[in-house]
Amino acid sequence: MKRLNTWLLTGLVFVLFSGQAKAQIQNMHNSLDVQYVSTWKMQTTHFDFNPTNTPIEVSSVSTEKHWENQGFFEEGFDNYFPDKGSYSSFNIYVGLNNWFEGNDLPNSSAPYSLKPINSWFLGVSFDNVSRILGPLYFNYGIGLSYLDYSFENTRMRVIKTDDGLHFEEVENINGRKSKINVGYLNAHFVPTFSFGRYSSFRFGLGVYGGYRIDSNSKMKFDDENGEKQKEKTSDSLHIRPLKYGLRAQIGWRDFDLFMLYDLQEFFEEDISAPRLTPITFGIIF
Repeated sequence: MKRLNTWLLTGLVFVLFSGQAKAQIQNMHNSLDVQYVSTWKMQTTHFDFNPTNTPIEVSSVSTEKHWENQGFFEEGFDNYFPDKGSYSSFNIYVGLNNWFEGNDLPNSSAPYSLKPINSWFLGVSFDNVSRILGPLYFNYGIGLSYLDYSFENTRMRVIKTDDGLHFEEVENINGRKSKINVGYLNAHFVPTFSFGRYSSFRFGLGVYGGYRIDSNSKMKFDDENGEKQKEKTSDSLHIRPLKYGLRAQIGWRDFDLFMLYDLQEFFEEDISAPRLTPITFGIIF
């Protein structure tokens, strides 16, 4: 009897979703008294089946309410901040870099002053978002980033010595580009609040860390004879091997901005070099 009742319920579900629910139920179960409630919206039907008593009672809720309970919404499921559980995604980070000297940006006359529009941040990350409780989510991930610090003075050459790092302006050349490049393996952990169930305004503040995996200085210029030249020096350049800092993130729907602020200086502490603290702003794709 229990198996028969199960097959009977399955048959009812099939015919109801075929769009001929009322007629089919009456043809298949003349002995059953079915109460059917409809609304102007398309219906998603739930059954209260009691194998020992008839009639079968059918109740209806709107499609919007049903999919809302399942973690969806009319305008689509917000896959970046799920209603429950966790979601993983592959994201691309694009931004611009600069650095502070003390509490201010370096003066434009400083040899290490940057041209922000040419100082790119490019990163990729496998990110995860897990709902913790109520509006609180936990955003965490691991990835790679490549930072480009492009000097405003394109004739500036970076010179490393045993006890420091120096900047020297090269005469009699037409500078086209001078910069320091650094690559990192990163991880981040960001508690995030999302105001609303789906596709809502959200912001988070957490921490990140990185391990330097590559660094070099590069210079492109035209020499005094007009010939194009390129110099590249792959070296640590006294850049700290490990870094950490604060990460802020703000977003709405599928649009997110991020900010990274190091809590330590760019170059190692025990050498002669400018005391610079990096900062990055960007967009997550």
